[in-house]
Amino acid sequence: MSDAELDLAALVRAEVERQANPYQIMTVDSTREDGKVNLRWGEAIINDVAANQAYNPRAEGDVVLVLNHAAGWRVMDKIGGPVEIEIPVPVDLTFGTPAPAGYTQAAAVWVKDGALYVQTGEGPAPGPEDPPKASKPKPVALSTSSQAGYRSGRKDGSRVAQGAWPSYPHPYTSIWTYGTSIEAACQGKTVDKMQIRVARTSNYHGVSGRVRPKLALHDETSPPAKTPKLTNRWDGPGLGMGDSKWITIPSDQASRLASGASRGVGIGAGAGKSDYLIATAGCGQIRITFKN
Repeated sequence: MSDAELDLAALVRAEVERQANPYQIMTVDSTREDGKVNLRWGEAIINDVAANQAYNPRAEGDVVLVLNHAAGWRVMDKIGGPVEIEIPVPVDLTFGTPAPAGYTQAAAVWVKDGALYVQTGEGPAPGPEDPPKASKPKPVALSTSSQAGYRSGRKDGSRVAQGAWPSYPHPYTSIWTYGTSIEAACQGKTVDKMQIRVARTSNYHGVSGRVRPKLALHDETSPPAKTPKLTNRWDGPGLGMGDSKWITIPSDQASRLASGASRGVGIGAGAGKSDYLIATAGCGQIRITFKN
C-alpha cells in the first residue's frame, strides 16, 4: 500500500474506534426549554439529548461527557467550559501626605439610609426637608395581543415562522401584535432596555444547527389580511431546536416602539433553507426596564 493509502486507513481506523467508544466528549450547541440540550460533535449536530440532573446549570459552549447507551445519547456531566479572561477593574489610588491636586477637602461627612452627604464648605447639615429622590419606574412585561403568519402576500394562519423549505417553498413572514400597549407602557418614561422573547419549536424542522431570527418592526396594531411591511431589521442570536432567548431590541428600534412610531415586531427571511425557523405559539412577550 502507498503512504497515502496507509494514512487513509489509519484515519478510518481511528474514526471507527472513536465512534465505538460509549463515552464521547461533545460541546453544547444550544439549550432547550424542556431541559434537554442540542450537542455539537465535530461538524455534526445531535438534537434533543437528555441530561443527568447533575449537569446543572446548563449553558451554550459547555464541554460535556456523553454516554451512548441502548436508549441513545445522554449527557453525564460538564467537564469544562469556555475560557473567560477576567480583566481587573482599574483603581485610582493617591499616595503620600500632601493633599491630592484637583480635589476639594470635605469639611464634614454624613451617612443616612445608605446615602453619603459631603459638606465641602460652611453651611448647615442636611435636614429632614430635603426632597426625596425620585423612584425608578418598575419594569413592565407585555404579552402579545395576537400573532399571524403570511405567505404569497396574504395571511396564512397563526404559525409564526420565517423563510422557506422545499416542502414550504413560499417564504414565511410573521408578526406579533400588541395593540398600543407598548407605547402606553412607555409614556412619560425613558426606556433603559427593551427585549423580546423568541423561542424555536422543538419539532424537527429546517437545519439541525442554530438559526438566527431575522427580526424587524411593523406598524400594525392587529394582524392585517395582507402581508405587512417589515422595516428596521436586525438579526437575533442563533436558536437551536427547542431553544429560547430574550433578545435585546436595538435602541433605535426600541425608541420607535416606545414612541408609537412602530407598533410591533415580526420575523421574515428569504427562500434560503439556512434561515427557515418556526417559533413556538407562546413567545413574543416584551419586557421593558426604565431609567430614573
